[in-house]
Amino acid sequence: MATRSPDWQTDLLRQYTARQQRTARLAKQHGWPLIKRYSGQQTFRLQDVDDTGQPVYYRLHNAEAADATHTTALYGGSSLPVTLVGNSARMAGRLGLWDGGRVLATHQELGPVRIQQNNNSAPLSDHATHLAGTLIGNGTDSRARGMAYGAQLTVWDYTNDLSELTSAAPKLLLSNHAYGPVTGWVYNPSRPGTDPNLKWEWWGNTAISATDDYLFGFYTAKARDLDRLAYNNPFLLMVRSADNKRVDTGPPAGTPYFLRDSNNQSTLPRQRNDAYDVIPAEATAKNVLTVGAADISQGVQQVTTTDFSGWGPTDDGRIKPDLMGLGTRIYSSMSSSNASYGTYSGTSMASANVTGSLFLLQELYAQQRATSPSAPGQFMRSATLRGLALHTATRPNPAAGPNYRMGWGLLNTEAAARVLLNDDLAHLVMEQSLAPGQLFSRRLVAEGNEPLIVTLCWTDPEGTASPVAPVSVNNPTPKLVNDLDLRLTDSQSTLFPFVLDPANPAAPATRGDNSRDNIEQIYIANPIPGQAYTLQIAHKAKLTYGNQPFSIIVSGLRRASCGLTAQISPRRDTILCPGSDLSLQSAVESASYQYQWLLNGISIPNAETARYVTTQPGNYALRITDQAGCVATSTPVSVSVHTADVQISPAGEQWLCTDGKPIQLQASGLSTANARLTWLRDGEVITAASGPSFSTAQPGRYQLQVNMLGCDIRSEPTTIRQTTVDSIPLTPTETQLFLPLGAAVTLRAPVDTGYQYQWYRDSTALPYATRAQLSVSESGTYAVRITQKTCIGWSSTRTVQLMVLTATTTTADAQLRYFPNPAHTALSVQYTNPVARQVDVRVFDTGGRQVLPAQRLSRVAGSHAGTVPLTDLPPGPYLLQLLDERGSQTIRFVRQ
Repeated sequence: MATRSPDWQTDLLRQYTARQQRTARLAKQHGWPLIKRYSGQQTFRLQDVDDTGQPVYYRLHNAEAADATHTTALYGGSSLPVTLVGNSARMAGRLGLWDGGRVLATHQELGPVRIQQNNNSAPLSDHATHLAGTLIGNGTDSRARGMAYGAQLTVWDYTNDLSELTSAAPKLLLSNHAYGPVTGWVYNPSRPGTDPNLKWEWWGNTAISATDDYLFGFYTAKARDLDRLAYNNPFLLMVRSADNKRVDTGPPAGTPYFLRDSNNQSTLPRQRNDAYDVIPAEATAKNVLTVGAADISQGVQQVTTTDFSGWGPTDDGRIKPDLMGLGTRIYSSMSSSNASYGTYSGTSMASANVTGSLFLLQELYAQQRATSPSAPGQFMRSATLRGLALHTATRPNPAAGPNYRMGWGLLNTEAAARVLLNDDLAHLVMEQSLAPGQLFSRRLVAEGNEPLIVTLCWTDPEGTASPVAPVSVNNPTPKLVNDLDLRLTDSQSTLFPFVLDPANPAAPATRGDNSRDNIEQIYIANPIPGQAYTLQIAHKAKLTYGNQPFSIIVSGLRRASCGLTAQISPRRDTILCPGSDLSLQSAVESASYQYQWLLNGISIPNAETARYVTTQPGNYALRITDQAGCVATSTPVSVSVHTADVQISPAGEQWLCTDGKPIQLQASGLSTANARLTWLRDGEVITAASGPSFSTAQPGRYQLQVNMLGCDIRSEPTTIRQTTVDSIPLTPTETQLFLPLGAAVTLRAPVDTGYQYQWYRDSTALPYATRAQLSVSESGTYAVRITQKTCIGWSSTRTVQLMVLTATTTTADAQLRYFPNPAHTALSVQYTNPVARQVDVRVFDTGGRQVLPAQRLSRVAGSHAGTVPLTDLPPGPYLLQLLDERGSQTIRFVRQ
């Protein structure tokens, strides 16, 4: 039995770092361009080098210019008792986008703080900004509202995607990848000339196949590594676009075309890319959700694939694409300005449509299992989410099963949410694990008169990558590793899941043993009411890595005979006055019922009785469960709190200056025609202050109270304080400072975030001296001016003088002697200069601060002498300055 390497993450990081270095080295050696820009906004980037030494370029999957998948039902206001936009705290940082450049994070649909942009050196990208808008656009322009329009998004450039994914995967739930290798035919309008038939390029590797691009349907080493990454991060679902290759069909037969981006031409017939088997490389991975682009022309029953969307199967016959998203005429944000928009179509747009919608399903699942709104939620395994999306997808004939054009159908987010909510007990979502040799079994009873649908999905261990060699082109060897089997049995027969025939890709699905896909589904269109079935999950051969986790989704189960209903009173939407409460009451009370109150679709902790009292706005509903397990949820009631736009100007914190001038407060943004106004200080009514303005010179917390429609509504407070800049202390506290030449002293004012500083020297403002401290190394008189709102204050001054050090060891000059040095309790000073009449000495620390009072030496017979006491000084180095009529000199001494 194989075991999982504990160092898989290190292995992948090391491997892809080495590949990136090798690619850069070979590009330099062979002169390969790192980026190719074609007209029509096509950009190719060098991503890798294949096993034959050919450069592999990637491009984005947009064709040039979407709509929805029942996702709006989750936003509130529908029959679903949920309000989901992706903004709950537990979802933060769990949605990722890898794309071909940088998102315009300041766009009005995305800013200012909802985008975390990695790879900031990447160029701005219309494609990345468009997808970001489809994922999380806030709806400033309602036509451009994204699927999860309240969510946050982390963005990377795809250049080093595998390494970045490996590091980011443990936090992410969903990631969007709308790019892949350049394959097959490419139309290059940048080629010279006017004949469109002479602008085609063939990008297949002719060393592997003369007619086919081997990458179509091919299980590459990178696809293998994506499966490995997914298996080791069981909650991350990577969504990939299916590419747009079916419109790139090449020139008419016999017309010359170019080989890749060279000037070498050929007329050899090549595969046209216009039907099946045109999904390349990473999109063939087993554990990613590969999304094609759907078009809806005449309602849901007319769901079709667009003419460009890639079709499967993979070389080993697996179903790709898995799912469809809407991929035509998608209107979303663009990067040219903060208010620019554009319309794109492509599987890129479809992938973002699906990714953002699935993110809301994870949010719903987590909300259902969280113990409180702020508690972390339990998320679905990616296999559960993938299986749920395919289980509930819309297709014109569900009983016909999947196909290689549309996969399992068009995403239906509302249907998936109803399975999770399961209000009618018709559904089952299970996450289990199968041990080696184990048979999992469960009894199911069909409701009848509606389909019974059972879907099995699992994240499969990575397969063996196909060798890059001619023998591997269209090799049907299965890539499935752990082959699980889904069966339903009744008293007479065994029912099998859907299977497709890759040798006949256009044929409809049949029923049989599916040994290719890691998703299987049994669909019984008209089961007999009450018919019992046995669900069985088994496996073939051995299980790689031991136990295999799997997920089961079932719909069409027999409901309990309940007829249970839930109603609450009041039944109408209610507006509360601030500070008042509302009692919500169940219309029916019974000791046999379990009650759970919901706020915006989320269970309210400890709200499990027939009555609930609230003061908070929101949509409230009551879920009742009886002893038989029947569940009923009431129609939501909206509770809002009556507010008026009561504002005070000026707002926030204000300051009374030393000039005693009062502050004028003014009501703003309010029609006072039918309102009674009252001014409050520190919560107390100010007598006779009832007009729209109020003047005060007294500190306090001021509010305006307005009585309207029976409600007292208070404004946000304006706090008035006495200014603190009337007296500004500075350190050092000495008003006169002496500095040795080359030294500096730092002047410091009080620190306050509400202060604005400006330092002055000799009454002249110093440029850029606008912080709370100032380093001074020049002579002058210094002060700081501090502005606090409209109040201005000045500090006291500090005079700084520079001293020139003339001696550092014994004497500054032959006439000056000082001893002992080092000194202990006193320093003796003798100065022989018959001309000097008056001699003073001062002691400074090495920072220039005077530490002892100035002392005059005594004059005796033409000499001056004195003793400087040192007992008040701590040990250390000091400066002694001697001043007479001819100037000053400074010596250094040490106090022990």
